[in-house]
Amino acid sequence: MQTAPLTPSLPAAERRTAPPYLGGLPRWQVRRVTDYIDANLGATLRTASLAATLGLSVSHFTRAFKHSVGVPPRVYVIRRRLAAACEAMVTSNLPLTTIAHAHGFCDQSHFTRTFHEVIGLSPHVWRCRNMPGTAGADGDPFANEQKCETGLDMVEAA
Repeated sequence: MQTAPLTPSLPAAERRTAPPYLGGLPRWQVRRVTDYIDANLGATLRTASLAATLGLSVSHFTRAFKHSVGVPPRVYVIRRRLAAACEAMVTSNLPLTTIAHAHGFCDQSHFTRTFHEVIGLSPHVWRCRNMPGTAGADGDPFANEQKCETGLDMVEAA
């Protein structure tokens, strides 16, 4: 004897598992807050202001953001700032101090310390290794440091 199922059977198109944002932020909220972060990398980004962009409490936002993105908001902001700074270091000849200020670091020392903690190299060494047409090709980041950075040709003559 067959009994009726306890729950009605739904067509396959309507059957869903738990939503992908269960316990986290919906994709549209993640996109909104990450777009806000990317647009304001040079400004002070506090967790309270990020939570306010979505109308959430700080504690709920922090937990949901970490669940959705995989890292806390503070770590995500630092990574985005460093990624944008790396792009600026490769595409321009701006001084590191200018790049640091433009990407939300209070000074070059803070930028260098954070860069070294996350990437494992100083910004200067990283820049030399990753600049197209520089010492990165032969592996010596200091090979043309003096000539490129200060314009002194006397280093090679000595």
